[in-house]
This record gives sequence, C-alpha cells and structure tokens, in this order.
Amino acid sequence: MTTEVFPDIEIYVQDPDLETIESWFKELFASYSEPKRLDKRTLLYQAVKADGTEVPVHVVEKAAGKYWSIWFDSPESGWTTDIECARAAFAFFNSTIRCSVGSWEPDQPMDLWWQISKKGEGEISWPD
Repeated sequence: MTTEVFPDIEIYVQDPDLETIESWFKELFASYSEPKRLDKRTLLYQAVKADGTEVPVHVVEKAAGKYWSIWFDSPESGWTTDIECARAAFAFFNSTIRCSVGSWEPDQPMDLWWQISKKGEGEISWPD
C-alpha cells in the first residue's frame, strides 16, 4: 500500500506568537533564514533540513481570524499529510490546530477541516 505524500502541508495554529513559531522551526530544521516580508501579514522563511533539503515556509499572521497559517511549500516537509503535521504542531504548541481533512481537490468543499485540541481531534466545519 502506497501512502500519498501531499505536495505541500498547511496548518492553522490558534493564537501563536512569532517567537514560539520560530522555536518550533529550531526543532524541525537544521537552520532557517531571517524571514522575508511578502506583505503586511506574510513572512517567508527558507528552512533547511538536516539532509540539506530546502523547504520554503510561509507564515501568515491571522490568516483566518485568530488562526495563523504555517504553510510548508514543499513535499519534503517531513510529513506526508496535513494531519500528521497538525499532530506534531499540537504536541509543540499545546494549542488548537486546524488543517484540511485531506489533500485538497478542486471539487472538495472547503468547509471540512480537521481540528486537534485539548478536547481531542476530529472533523469540524470551519468557519464555525
């Protein structure tokens, strides 16, 4: 059985601060660049894994209300699915994490999401 690897990974973290996000990056990557500001709310990091693989990472402040987006723009992030990444993020941030249920398809409704919180995890409709 082959597991699909998502072409990119995106999660939404409830109310983080940039310093905490960068602390997580220090655990995930061998190094990362100073962020380049792409617009008022978006930063782009060039992260490097221990094996030398580069992973562009976009951080969007308050991308959806109080949730910040962290988008690993590469299939080489280290996770095969958004949910895997969301679980790792929850373990680090100990804050509510949301992500898409599966790899997004053009005909997939965009209001089906996966949430991981202190109450557990499961599908939700978002916005809720």
